[in-house]
Amino acid sequence: MKLTVVDYNKCKFCTKCIARKACKTKALFQLDPEEPPAVDAKLCYGCGKCVFECPNEALTIKDF
Repeated sequence: MKLTVVDYNKCKFCTKCIARKACKTKALFQLDPEEPPAVDAKLCYGCGKCVFECPNEALTIKDF
């Protein structure tokens, strides 16, 4: 199973997360604009679209 993982050391906590908008299943979400995004494992199918959109390279696809 592939899943997007957030590297919180690289994430810049963008107010409007561009990568989040690229996610068609809404698996990548932010509860608060001041916090980093999180991934809902039930919705993420590891397509990688968000990975390419993140300007800080804070997202990767991992095989679990």
